[in-house]
Amino acid sequence: MPEPGSTPTSAPASDAPAETAAPGATTPAPAHHPEADPQSVFNFEEVRKSHSQSYPAIEWVHGHPLLILDLATYARLNYDHIEHKPGYASAEPDLDTMVWANATAAGAHYHGPPAAELAKSMVVARDESLIGSLPRALSFFDQQTFWSTIALTLAALLLLVFARRKPTQYQPANRIQHMLEATVLFVRDEIVRPNIKHHPDAWTPFFASLFLALLACNLFGLIPIFATATGNIFVTAAFALSIMGLMFYMGIRENGLFAFWVKLVPLPWSWNPLMILLWLFLFVMEISQLFIRPVALALRLFANMFAGHTVILVFASLGFVIHATDPTSYMETASLGAFGWLMTVALYALELLVALLQAYVFVLLSAVFIGLCAHPDH
Repeated sequence: MPEPGSTPTSAPASDAPAETAAPGATTPAPAHHPEADPQSVFNFEEVRKSHSQSYPAIEWVHGHPLLILDLATYARLNYDHIEHKPGYASAEPDLDTMVWANATAAGAHYHGPPAAELAKSMVVARDESLIGSLPRALSFFDQQTFWSTIALTLAALLLLVFARRKPTQYQPANRIQHMLEATVLFVRDEIVRPNIKHHPDAWTPFFASLFLALLACNLFGLIPIFATATGNIFVTAAFALSIMGLMFYMGIRENGLFAFWVKLVPLPWSWNPLMILLWLFLFVMEISQLFIRPVALALRLFANMFAGHTVILVFASLGFVIHATDPTSYMETASLGAFGWLMTVALYALELLVALLQAYVFVLLSAVFIGLCAHPDH
């Protein structure tokens, strides 16, 4: 008779007595099965996180890193996968790895395995990485900031080496200089001069540099295994905050500290009670727009780049998703996989246009917003 509140158990399938272990004998540990690995089955969500979001490693296939940027964070995020590796039980962390693991596990917001297990996971992950891992001093990189740094460095070298003019040179001498001059003239004539009324040419270097930086980050992210920095909301927010700072700076510089806020309202001040209410309402609306505009800049660029790369990844992974759902559906996997790759090629061509367009829109709206603050009467 079971005790009250207990769950009844089913009877054994046969009347044979259960085998008991001999006194002093140890129960053998269960054998390791590869299917116990949670990443042995294709998981689109994990792939999306490792390719389209901030991630501490560069991977061609999720779970198989080429270069680990932040070893401790990577080992923590993938601990459930790494602990099933054959070399995990025999891993022996060195002193530096243990110090790093202890410092990570001591963090206030740390959620992961104990420091000793994290250190073993770090050793296994580093040994399996094709290139290795960055030292702890450079662990602030993720794959987006890593590739954006390379993209901006290469762009700067390209401009300084191949596009730089000699002091006595008055005309472009090669194709790169011609392309750069055409870009700068386009930014000056189509973006800066129509929107900034006083001394627009002085703003051309800034907006041309901003356009080239955004374009380099956008295009660099279209290369396989590379990551798009502008697909990170914190990166686009940093660009937008710099524009907001220039909006306030130029507005106060050109109009004065008090006159800048008064000129934001398109109506003159009146002592009529109804006009006072209307003026105050418009003043609140104009003040809110000073903050809404940079937010719109950051969200527009982030959303377009993040969504485009996610859609490309969806179609590129279509065959793998179908196979993970039903491994026996060979024809469906092959047909939908081929369709997904055809759509991936088409979307890549579209994403090239989006990368150029979004850099242009960001710079255009930045010039419009700064011009509106510097010359609100226009």
